[in-house]
Amino acid sequence: MRVTSSMMLASTLRDLNSSLGRLQKTQTQLSTGRRITKASDDPTGTANAMLIRKQLNRLDQRSRSLADAAGWLETADSKLTSGLEVLARAKEIAVRAANSGGLADGNARLAMATELRSIRADMLALSNSTYGTRSIFNGTATGATYSAAGAYLGNSAPVIRDIGPMNNLAVNITGPQVFGVAGGPVGDMFEVLERLATAVSGGNDAAIAAEHANLDNATQVMAAATVDIGSRAATLDGMRSRALDEDLRLRTELSGIEETDLASALITEKAQENSYQAALQVAAKILPPSLLDYLH
Repeated sequence: MRVTSSMMLASTLRDLNSSLGRLQKTQTQLSTGRRITKASDDPTGTANAMLIRKQLNRLDQRSRSLADAAGWLETADSKLTSGLEVLARAKEIAVRAANSGGLADGNARLAMATELRSIRADMLALSNSTYGTRSIFNGTATGATYSAAGAYLGNSAPVIRDIGPMNNLAVNITGPQVFGVAGGPVGDMFEVLERLATAVSGGNDAAIAAEHANLDNATQVMAAATVDIGSRAATLDGMRSRALDEDLRLRTELSGIEETDLASALITEKAQENSYQAALQVAAKILPPSLLDYLH
């Protein structure tokens, strides 16, 4: 086959354009830091990157759910711990009131009864604690958890949060689970504190002893609720740790697919630049002279 000057010129220009295109692609990877700038750069890598991004989006949603669950449980744990400290003071008063010497003075009895009712009011305020705009002890109901009279206004429904694949966690605990069930011979914590205050103010030793025992039982109920919340928080901490590990793994994998290996790209870019410069020099010798070369 006869090789003409035009064929040689076309072939040389085509090779130069290909060489320049490869160089420009590598330089783009270096300037952007990304190995894949469009799907055609690596169809398989693009598909894998899209799958990983989808997993990261799901993980991001779960991380927000985990953070919300952690905030809910931390708030409940803080409130219950404070409640146990308040009840410890109520027990001190009950012990002091059981001492016949302490009951000899009517003013002393009145002062102790007043403090017990103040503790009851503190516990009612604690029962209406919120996380954000939600009451933490009233199930899924809205508004206050307990009325000023001590009536429970919530429900028994759980508040569920997604904490892992096919894994949900109830982050709430209801008023009756914390403060006891109203009515009956014992009643809830608010009824116990009111009856104890009445017994102390009246100097009724038998009633003081009975309500002291009921107060201990109510304290045990709250302590059990605190342990339950702590157990759920420990489970949640483990799930949050695993979610962070999974997020790191996915982002590392995505980086390996999409991002440029700078060291390798720099070596490639230098080699392509040298190749292109050499091709230009060869082309300058191969391409036939034009009429302009003879015009001076």
